[in-house]
Order: sequence, then C-alpha cells, then structure tokens
Amino acid sequence: MRLLFSLALRNALRNTRRSFLTGLTIMLGVALLTCGISWTRGAFGGILEKGANVMGPVRLVTPEFAKKEQMMPLAENIVELEPILAAARATPGVTGAWPRLQMAATLTVGDDMGEHFALVQGAPPEWFSRALDLEHHIPNGRMFATDDAAAQQCAGGRRSRPPIDAVIGAMAATEVGAKVGDDLILGGQTQDGSLSAIKVKVVGISDLGSGPQNRFVYVSLATLQCMADIPTGATEVLVYGATLDDAIPIEAALAANPALSKLAVSRWDQRPPFSSISGIIGALQSIAAGVIVFITALGVLNTMLMSVLERTAEIGVMRAMGLRRGATVFLFVIEAIGIAAIGGAVGAIVGSLISYFILELHGINLGNAVNKLPPGLAVDSVIHGDWEPIMLAQAFGLGLVMAIVGGALPAIRASRIEPVEAMRARR
Repeated sequence: MRLLFSLALRNALRNTRRSFLTGLTIMLGVALLTCGISWTRGAFGGILEKGANVMGPVRLVTPEFAKKEQMMPLAENIVELEPILAAARATPGVTGAWPRLQMAATLTVGDDMGEHFALVQGAPPEWFSRALDLEHHIPNGRMFATDDAAAQQCAGGRRSRPPIDAVIGAMAATEVGAKVGDDLILGGQTQDGSLSAIKVKVVGISDLGSGPQNRFVYVSLATLQCMADIPTGATEVLVYGATLDDAIPIEAALAANPALSKLAVSRWDQRPPFSSISGIIGALQSIAAGVIVFITALGVLNTMLMSVLERTAEIGVMRAMGLRRGATVFLFVIEAIGIAAIGGAVGAIVGSLISYFILELHGINLGNAVNKLPPGLAVDSVIHGDWEPIMLAQAFGLGLVMAIVGGALPAIRASRIEPVEAMRARR
C-alpha cells in the first residue's frame, strides 16, 4: 500500500504540466459549483421566504374562495372576523394572525381616465410591517396612518370624503403618473359585483425591490372593506409562526380546531405557485450540480487517459512484476484524488470568496426581468447569494467525486493492459 502511494505521488509530479491541467480543471469546477450553490440557494431561498411571508405561512379562507381563488371572489368572504382571529391567535406557536382583502382596480389621477390597472391590498398596518416591512421601503413619503378615515367615510356615506391614506408601488406610480400628495381614484367593485370607487390620497411611494410588488396599491383594511361593502369581514386570514417551519404544526392545529371547521386551512407550500415550484427548484439545483460535475469529470478523464497512454509500457512492466488489476486501478484513482484534493481545496476557497464578497454582499441585479413575473412571486431585482461554511466541505467533496468519476475509466483501462501488449507498444 505504501508503495502504491509513493508511485502515485511520483506519477503526479513527473508530468507537472498534466497534473496542473487536471488540478486546474477541478479547481474551476469546484469554484463554479460553490458559486452556483450559493447563488441558487440565495435566489430560491429568497423567493420562497418572501413569497411565503406575502402569501401567509398558513391561510384560512372559505372553501368556496379556495376553489375560485384565481378570480379573487369577494363574495366568498369570511363574514365575521373576530372569532376567527381569536381562535387563530390562541393556537400554540402562532405569533400573529391578520385579515386581508385584495381586488383588482383601475387607477385614475386627476382628469386622466387612462386604463391603468393594479392590485390593491388592504390589511392592518401590523400585517404590512410583518409581511413586507413596508414602512422601511417608502423612500418618498410615509406609511398610511390608521383606518379612521375609511371608517368615517363608510359611516357617513360615499359623499363624505375625509382624506384616506394610500401607499402606491413605484412602478404603478410611474405608469399612472402619481406622486405624493395626489388624489387617486380606485375603481373596483363590491362583493355583489356592483361598481365601486373610492378616493385616496397618495402619502407614500414604496419600492420593495420587486417588480410585481411595486405594481400594488397598499391601503388599510377598512378602506377595502368600505369599497367592497364587506364591513366586518375579509377574504383571507393569514397566520404566522416564529419561522416557516412552524407552519406544519400550526396548520395541523388550526385544521383540528372545531371553531374553524367551516374554513379551508392550507400552508404556503400547498398553494400555487409554490405547490409546484418547490420540487422544481430542488430538481434544478441537482441538475446544475450534476452538469458541473460531469463536465469537470470529462476534463479529468481526458488528462488521465493521456497519462495511461504515456505510461503503457511502464504499466505492463509493473503488471509483469505482479501488480494486480485492483492495485492498478487503485494507483490511478489515488493519483487523481491527490491532484483533486489540492485543486478542490483551492477551488472551494476561491469559490467561497466570490460567493461571499460578490454574490452575498453585493448580489446580481436582474434589472427589468423580474417585472414580468406573476404577483405571487415576490422576487427582488437584486438577487443575493447565501454562502455558509458547510459549502466548503460540500464543494470539496464533490471535487473528489469529480476526480473519482473522471479517473475511474482510465484506471480500469490501465488495469486491462497485458504485459506482452505493453512491451509491443513501446510506450
């Protein structure tokens, strides 16, 4: 065994150019793999976490609303919120539960009757803080204050118009030409399908770093309740735990609660688009890692085959002296692993430095590409990587796998060389 290790070391040092090429191939493969794992982990992890916060880790709706969700049916609402909220908040592990209303609406500023559309979200200010951190993403203006104005307007009739605050996303504001201080007319409908409109004052323009989220208009729950003629209800109740992992036990507890038996309970990963996207993300990460390992292994295969061809006569002599086939395979695999250990270590360090200082700290700006995504996918325009120390070990281990996969075929070929044929080849 000691002799085999010494022979492997000698062979690796005998042709330094070939060994350097093999090590460089593995180094580049491992560095690319480290960056790829970091970036996809940050990108997809951000999409899942942000999307789950916006959609609600666990959601309570009526069964009829769940069936027609794509149409946002306002008529299928939870009529009385207070008992539902009380039951949800009393559930172990729940850190917050808030109602939400959403509807599509036309936007009009001044006399401009252009066809501008947006989704309007209505919820308590606490939900906007918990799910979107909205108050810290308003570079121009401020967060809307309370529900008092909308409540007064509903109580006093549609002709009574105390100012109602609204925050509009940056892209929606640009499209409609709205600025802080402007009056904005939201045209939607009531729960029975009648046309409904309400005037709000733009008090802030938000920039959440996500194209779809920057097309929303954000108002208080009472504003949309007034507009939709749902005075005490909402279409959804969103329930949160301390972490996303808490969604599983919380969902089970809510589903078992008799007070909530008439409502449909679902986790974020059971609802579109995340019901299908989670498995796709895992598959894409595995495919990407497999492609990098395969391509790098091809480079190792090429250089190790050159090594076998150059040492055909030497291998034949060692076989004639009693070197068994298994030992021959071991000799070349150990040589490949030795080179891979150095190249993999360097590649893991280089890839980690790039992942942390470039991908994680600065990120990659996707520009306007995220603006074409559906509203359910709350994707930031700047995607940051997510590097962890464990990635060093993962990338290094995959580097060794690259060496074993790439060195296996040449090693098997070397083990099949017959002494007589090797002497005749004179190589």
